[in-house]
Amino acid sequence: MPTLSPEKPRYVAIADAIAADLTGGKLKAGDRLPPQRELAWKLGVTIGTVTRAYQEASKRGLLSGEVGRGSYLRDPRPNYAAAQSISNGVEPGLLDMQMSAPPRVTQAADFEAGLTEIMRDPGWIELLDYPSAQGFALHRAAGVKWLKKSGIDISSDQVVLSSGAQSSLISVLSTITTPGERFLIEPLTYPTMQPICRQFGLQMRTLQNDAEGVTPDSLEHYARRGEARIVYIVPTLQNPTTATLSMERRQAIADIARHYDLTIIEDDVFRLLADDAPPPIQSMAPERTYHITSLSKTTAPGLRMAFMAPPPGATEALNRQQMIIGGRPNALSAELARRWIETGVADRALTAIRQELGVRRDIAMQYLGGLQVRCAPGSMFAWITLPPYWRPSDFAAAALAIGIKVTPGSAFAMDPSVQQNAIRACFGPAPSREMVGDAFERLRALIDKCPVEDCHTMA
Repeated sequence: MPTLSPEKPRYVAIADAIAADLTGGKLKAGDRLPPQRELAWKLGVTIGTVTRAYQEASKRGLLSGEVGRGSYLRDPRPNYAAAQSISNGVEPGLLDMQMSAPPRVTQAADFEAGLTEIMRDPGWIELLDYPSAQGFALHRAAGVKWLKKSGIDISSDQVVLSSGAQSSLISVLSTITTPGERFLIEPLTYPTMQPICRQFGLQMRTLQNDAEGVTPDSLEHYARRGEARIVYIVPTLQNPTTATLSMERRQAIADIARHYDLTIIEDDVFRLLADDAPPPIQSMAPERTYHITSLSKTTAPGLRMAFMAPPPGATEALNRQQMIIGGRPNALSAELARRWIETGVADRALTAIRQELGVRRDIAMQYLGGLQVRCAPGSMFAWITLPPYWRPSDFAAAALAIGIKVTPGSAFAMDPSVQQNAIRACFGPAPSREMVGDAFERLRALIDKCPVEDCHTMA
């Protein structure tokens, strides 16, 4: 147990004690540090304090963490000794459960090895040049390999590279839509679609959803009336409901789109996290589907790497649009992504993310028993229906007051008339399983606590 300096913030004192004990020989490289909850209890501090301490030690190069295995000491390297936090915008004492992101599973050794291999390549300096509109051929070839994991088989000349799925969406919409036209979308979906549609002057028409996802009948209703020619769908582990469309429903959507000449934008970024997801809609209607996937949910968000399989003949226009909007990927990130795909690092990360999300989902569901919750296996968030005495915005504010950021259901509603008394809580970004458990324990206590101002005595 460390001896802490009383003059410093607790998290800094703990990190300093780790450094001192490592230098003094009380600890050695390879030693495993205590679990965060255990150390917090013994020191009489919060789990958040210990988490910040371990993060600070990691920044100094004293610590390496492996999700599910714990935190281990390492020999500090000179270039890490006085390191400052890169993410200095993070608010201390807050757990952000708003961001739909995976657990950080990539090991420092894989990151360092990838960068080292890039530097050893005699052609690495070319990564600092402007690439052509379609990007480097090797990066498109990596996209072919990653798309094949979803059952999509296209040539490298067809692959469109972009700096994330959102850039892909923007390039598609800016290429195929005109201001003022109507656009079909699920009633609850990716929140950023609202400002994107406003930016392009699109009038959203919301489809109907049930427990399985968007209903083919509602799509045919709008298609028959000529209401719109483009539909946006998240078919697998849908955001925020975690629903996955069945094979039959995907085929029905593809058939309706072909019959009424609709264009489909298939945002399938969660696909590889699901167990045995049905084939993508693109495989059923490749001539009219823009299929989008990325590495953000399945490897590491910071790579900002996405791959798109567009309909035949659409690639050139999309590449040109990517260049106009600045949506092309950074060549250095793309090269690291390529090497991780080629060497199996990306596959290992995907496997580790799936395993860790499964553990974290189990932890979350332990505290959410008895509530109406949608959290399908493979998802990185829980869609929690609140009791009637809570309004989502009030609950989000109350959760923030206890140090947890969650997203109210209204953020996902594409139509203001769609009332959703729910919140989304993401368990992927939390630094540890202990913090996931602590967060859901506190959220459950808050859910069960009726706010005084909303309670009414009945006579």
